Amino acid sequence: MCTGRVDLSFIFRAFSNGKDGVFIGGCWPGECHYITEGNFSALSTKHIAGKLLEMIGVNPERLRLEWISASEGSRYADVMNDFSRTVRASGPLGAGEGVDPEELKARLDAVQQLIPYIRLVERIRLRIPLKTVEEYDEFFTSPAFDKLFKETVVDKYEISRIMALLRKKACTPGEITKSLGINQSDVSRHLNLAARQGLCLFDENRNLFSATCDENGVSYKDEADVKVEASALDNGEVDQIIAEYQGRSEALIHVLMEVQSKNRWLSKEILDKISVKLEVPLSRVMQITTFYKTFSLAPKGRHEVHICTGTSCHIRGATQLMESVQEAMGIRAGETDSDSTFSLEHGNCLGCCSLGPEIIIDGKHHGRVTPDKAEQVLKNYA
Repeated sequence: MCTGRVDLSFIFRAFSNGKDGVFIGGCWPGECHYITEGNFSALSTKHIAGKLLEMIGVNPERLRLEWISASEGSRYADVMNDFSRTVRASGPLGAGEGVDPEELKARLDAVQQLIPYIRLVERIRLRIPLKTVEEYDEFFTSPAFDKLFKETVVDKYEISRIMALLRKKACTPGEITKSLGINQSDVSRHLNLAARQGLCLFDENRNLFSATCDENGVSYKDEADVKVEASALDNGEVDQIIAEYQGRSEALIHVLMEVQSKNRWLSKEILDKISVKLEVPLSRVMQITTFYKTFSLAPKGRHEVHICTGTSCHIRGATQLMESVQEAMGIRAGETDSDSTFSLEHGNCLGCCSLGPEIIIDGKHHGRVTPDKAEQVLKNYA
């Protein structure tokens, strides 16, 4: 079989079945019998698989690709003996890395579920027209590839792990961080994205997230084991606002603003209710809420922190202020911390240029805030 037909699923199926190492042997580059240059395709697959193994905490040396022709019997023996020694030195799969068997299984399962997506990413963004092994090695070990891999694969993997955990039980962001070892800022970012996509529900009274569907995309709505209901639906004030404008489609933006003012964010259930009561197509409701930045489709913290990054504040040190606030809160702009205490946003101008650099917390202006003073200002709201 041509090495060009070696798929990521073959490699990870072997590891999932408990194999301690995977070896791929192929024709030397430039000696491929097919115009597809299958050995270079195998080289890309090997590099991507190695990054995936590293991502889940498995020694990437458990996977090896070597170029060996049919006439190189003695070299084949030497390579296999060396690879066997490497695998033995690594120890049993998982145990050698100090990873619990159940945790390793969960990580491997998450990677296997992502393989169809990774194939698509590889074809669109990672397939490169290079001509030598050295060029491939340089690209796949470059900072540019590391950045691209995180954006396209690592984030998807972490969301997959989070959703798998939420299908088992409702969790707070802090519990997710502790259980999966994903840093707090990334957990917040992933949960916000999952909430916007309707993959999870948030109960702000208990600060709990829960999955809305199983791994096959089947909704839990009609099942008895729905773990968290959107608490906002029980908010009488929200229902009263919507009812007041029933049938008045022209009041859509006004209703959205009023509801968000009371509830701090707009859940999918609330948007469904607004669509029905105001007799506005849900597609139009979504068009409005996704177009205007003022609307949030993800849970917000109890305190909303806005930092001005406009020209006047920028000159006075807004960049350094933003960095210090992000470090103190453990989140980035557009995210909410694990305790749902703070949400952090930035804006081009908050209207008080003479007070820059400025922070607004829950509508209250704090002017001329230096990086050193920022933490004390935040403590007053913690």
